[in-house]
Amino acid sequence: MEKIPLEILANILETFPLVYAASASDISSTVYRRQLAQYTAVSRAWKALIERYTFKSLTITTNELDAFAALFSGENISRRAALTTLNVIFVLPKPQNALGCCPVVRTLDRQADSFEFSASVAKLFTILADLEARATEKPLLLLSFLGAYRLSEEQEPKGTERVPCMPPYGKGRQHSRREVMEANALSGQFELVREEAVPTLQGITSFEFRGLWALSDLKPTWIPEIFRRLSGVQSLLLTTKDKYEDGRNSRHAQRECFLASACSLAGDHLREIRIHVPRNAMRNERLPVHKFIENNRWKEESWSRMFNHFASLPNLAALHLLGGLVICPEFFRGISDHSGTPYPSLREFELQFSAETADGRWFYEGDNDAVKKSRSDPEWKEYWEQVEEEEDENEDDTGSLDSNLYVRAFEDEPFRTDVVDDDRFRSRPDAATFLPFLMDAAKAVSRLDNLQKLILKLGNRFSRPQDVRDFPIVSRVFELWYLKAGTLRSPKGAYPSLPGDAAYLDRNRIYWRVDRWQPWDEMQTEWSAIAGQDAKVVFLAEDRWTYFSDDSIWTYEGEF
Repeated sequence: MEKIPLEILANILETFPLVYAASASDISSTVYRRQLAQYTAVSRAWKALIERYTFKSLTITTNELDAFAALFSGENISRRAALTTLNVIFVLPKPQNALGCCPVVRTLDRQADSFEFSASVAKLFTILADLEARATEKPLLLLSFLGAYRLSEEQEPKGTERVPCMPPYGKGRQHSRREVMEANALSGQFELVREEAVPTLQGITSFEFRGLWALSDLKPTWIPEIFRRLSGVQSLLLTTKDKYEDGRNSRHAQRECFLASACSLAGDHLREIRIHVPRNAMRNERLPVHKFIENNRWKEESWSRMFNHFASLPNLAALHLLGGLVICPEFFRGISDHSGTPYPSLREFELQFSAETADGRWFYEGDNDAVKKSRSDPEWKEYWEQVEEEEDENEDDTGSLDSNLYVRAFEDEPFRTDVVDDDRFRSRPDAATFLPFLMDAAKAVSRLDNLQKLILKLGNRFSRPQDVRDFPIVSRVFELWYLKAGTLRSPKGAYPSLPGDAAYLDRNRIYWRVDRWQPWDEMQTEWSAIAGQDAKVVFLAEDRWTYFSDDSIWTYEGEF
């Protein structure tokens, strides 16, 4: 065995499959290739290779911290040389009345959550500090706060979309879906406390807060406390929530709290920041938009203030704001009007924004002319006949108001105020909001001397042209890519893929993905001037994309 080349041993190890958890409570199957451990005594080379594979990436729960520390005890500290990724899942206390029928009666003790989470963080950091002190070889480490769950979840009654409150002890259903949703919305947040017990770490160069499951309820005040204890972090991922059903007041408070924490980030060691705000688009676009800021007071808007703060980070090279941020049309104005040199090292920037704005407006309006014209167009005759039939069938249907066919309306508080039809109809860019937004973006780009790649995108996924209420008459798709010569749109093997782009890699390029909309002339002129006279400008045709059903892989096969 000692004579077998390491390359062959490595290929043998690769045949052992990794098994990933299906849920937060199924943790034991995610730790490593457990089958390999029993073979470590075969030979020294075999043992070294197994340990390198086993300890390269670990996923642990906080009730396994003692076992994790024991893996590196004594001479086994040599295993730290293999560890490059550590994913942590936090275990939180059981709720009160854990076996109750639903979240209405399974009340959460947020103070207990705070103490348990904080104690786990302190213990984790203490263990990692000990490894730092004892290890002679310690590669750069990515630390991820993956998620949180409760041990009681396996025993708790499982509600469904139709029956969220399970019948307790043979009795009928007690709580409605509305009561369950409102109980979840009012459950509050927990936070990091007793932060003085958390030691400082030097060897963490990448930190990710994924915020899955119950960890999404962690108050953002943890950010400055943890970040100042990670003095070597170069890459940072933060996830925060923005849920329409939480109501305007709660959303505004969450935005402001996250802003205050994000604006504490400073230092010349930060190279990359990714902020992910998972959210779903409003499904009825006739409802009033939650207004977070008054008109013409864009400088006070949360995301604008954070964007302007990051402009002062001297070595920040990549900034990705993902998920569909609700911003003001003047988002870029703070950079275009900046008195100094904004983002002196920025090379890559991506912004995914929502269709509604933070000042209560929309980037899009209804294309009434196109819809009106289609009613007399033979091509759409069958479509309109089908719509009328469906409207007649649903006219008297009031028994399914809690189904996914309808939209719940929320105003200031997390209490449903109405149930309305699904109606996404805004498809035409509004010159009052979208034009100044993109013109300001062009002016901002002209001030970022080192920028190599800019991506502006409506929404957070690959948008099909029919995303507007599955309404084939109109389309709402927008992406703008600005690429400097020598810069790829996507890394090799990543998506979206544009094979035809390779022929123009030696030139600046601008890609417009706007489907049937024709951008305003002054806007095209502004962006073409930034790219230069020799730039390649491409309007991507929607019918030349190929993609799989989950939209994760898509390739453009059209002509340039």
